[in-house]
Amino acid sequence: MKLLHIDASPRTVRSITRRLSSGFVKSLRLKNGDLRVVHRDVGHHPPPFISDAWAGAAFAQAERNDPAMKGLLHQSDELAQEVLNCDALLIASPMHNFTISASLKAWIDHIVRADLTFKITEQGPVPLVHGKKALVVTSRGGYVAGTAYDFQEPYLRTILGFIGITDITFVHAEGVNSSDEEREKAITTASAQLLEIAKKW
Repeated sequence: MKLLHIDASPRTVRSITRRLSSGFVKSLRLKNGDLRVVHRDVGHHPPPFISDAWAGAAFAQAERNDPAMKGLLHQSDELAQEVLNCDALLIASPMHNFTISASLKAWIDHIVRADLTFKITEQGPVPLVHGKKALVVTSRGGYVAGTAYDFQEPYLRTILGFIGITDITFVHAEGVNSSDEEREKAITTASAQLLEIAKKW
């Protein structure tokens, strides 16, 4: 199995999503001895925000063989190819202001590319990413489960589905800023869920 592991937290030792996703990968290795992992840390090394020049290159169909255009899209091509080459996608991301982090959004903007991960037809957009599953591990501080403020999971389901990844499982560690006791309880619950998922993968 080829796993693409995306870490999107800006934190290091205090990161709950890093702790949980790392534990999941370790559990997965115990089951799959031939597991190959590509780790992309966009939390600590975010890709650049797309620019006017990048957008021009991405949509310049006739000029894509131009070396200058290729240079502008080099990192985007690499990030998108990692998605296309993997069997499964693991995204570990905290909730920031009820949605995803800016670094994860920057990564998404690079991988959701016309004629690369989706195409536009007369019938509408068609996904080009097939046969992959995804696991999204999140941590949520002040968000209250069940309220209308969750713009994280719906967005990720929509954008991943747009390119063709619809088999998505979410594991949320919720209420991690409530108290030390609630944080550890949330981590323990999420860890148990991830262990069961690793057994099935």
